[in-house]
Amino acid sequence: MKTINTLTLLSLLFVLSAHAQTAGDWNFNNTLSAAHGSNLTAGTAALGSAIPSNSFNASTEYYGQDGWPAGGIDMNAYLQFSVNPNAGYYMVLNTVTMILRRSNTGTPSGSGPNNWSLRSSLDGYTTDLATGSMTFNYATYTATLPAAFQSLTSGVTFRLYGYNMTINSGGNSRFVYDDISIQGQAIAGTLAEQSIDLTAKTTANMVSLQWQSQGFAAGTLFSLERSTDGANFSAIDQQTSTTAETSVYQYTDKTAPSSAKLYYRVLATEPGGAALRSAISVVAPPTAATTETTIRTIAASGSMVKTVVHLGEPGSYQLNVWSQEGKALYRQTLNGHAGDQATEIALGNYPHGVYILTVSTADIKTSRQFIY
Repeated sequence: MKTINTLTLLSLLFVLSAHAQTAGDWNFNNTLSAAHGSNLTAGTAALGSAIPSNSFNASTEYYGQDGWPAGGIDMNAYLQFSVNPNAGYYMVLNTVTMILRRSNTGTPSGSGPNNWSLRSSLDGYTTDLATGSMTFNYATYTATLPAAFQSLTSGVTFRLYGYNMTINSGGNSRFVYDDISIQGQAIAGTLAEQSIDLTAKTTANMVSLQWQSQGFAAGTLFSLERSTDGANFSAIDQQTSTTAETSVYQYTDKTAPSSAKLYYRVLATEPGGAALRSAISVVAPPTAATTETTIRTIAASGSMVKTVVHLGEPGSYQLNVWSQEGKALYRQTLNGHAGDQATEIALGNYPHGVYILTVSTADIKTSRQFIY
């Protein structure tokens, strides 16, 4: 038989007791206030706006009456409770334990919500942390919290929703609470601040993206997501960090779809499951690169003609002005890089009328009429 020495046993008991600490406890004995753990505060329990009536019963339990939905979850029909770390501490929360039932009124006994759902403020109350069904007899339900609750630098609010309500003859629609407790603790210190700074810039035929991450563990998966409507995103690239240091990532989106606007964001998922999204970066879609040499604009101003020519390739180009009869009136050499080039042409005392500007090389020629 393996022997466990006294020091090992004491260490084990310390670890078990640490994990069993209570961060907040609402016993509903004629109060909505909570007992709380060291270096923590717990908020007063409160019902959502959809529940019009409430009361304590026999000084040992509390209920919300009426307003519980007969169908799915009503986002305003809930019991709310919260816990916060004191300054200089962060929270590690492990489980939420709830002793619940529906009303035992009615014939046969049992009225009120048949189902419950526990959600939190970490994702705006959109995801079930745990769900269950209940009867008119008390039962204990335990929700194990995911990794996102292991390093909370600020407070979190839980909402316990009741739904699928039924009422038996003579019954009252009640969701009844005997005790709710959060197991966890506050730990001294501060966690590294986490941030994702994303920038997006459009260039010809593509969108260049860069993001800088700070405060994430090595092995964090960064998913770059794109949307055309700002609501429905899909991943277009994934990169995994190899260090916990501040890092810079880059990606060129060469397959951006045609859209009035493009929306980008980065989802960071740490090895333990904690996740954080960047702010959304919005850009105009990329435009197709113009590779042809064209005369973009041309306009007369006094004795000058101002023009913008787009050069498809770098090199030396000839600018010529011709009369309608094909007589050469002006010639200028334009040397430049690919892209837009602005230039001025002095036509002097030529009579007003219609003229033709040509831009040409040995292989390229483009022309455009203008009025002088």
